[in-house]
Amino acid sequence: MKLTVAVFILAFLATSAAAADTYRFGSQVISTGDSEGRLRQVAGKPDRETPIETRRGGLEGYRLEYYRRGKSVQIEVVNGRVAKITQIDS
Repeated sequence: MKLTVAVFILAFLATSAAAADTYRFGSQVISTGDSEGRLRQVAGKPDRETPIETRRGGLEGYRLEYYRRGKSVQIEVVNGRVAKITQIDS
């Protein structure tokens, strides 16, 4: 019983940590929920910008891609806010 509770608690903590995406640009940090303006102020101009479409073909947001030290950082901006941060090791 104790093992089951411990596994449940660890799974909950792992889920909570994954929900708060962050990425450091120099000495400043971008987090999910930050505005697009803050992102562009801190990170600068993206190396690549791709529109994200809705199922009906409308514009939902943008995927901004930054290349930093052999890594690709993809940041999805939806409704003017950072929605998701993904780091891809090259």
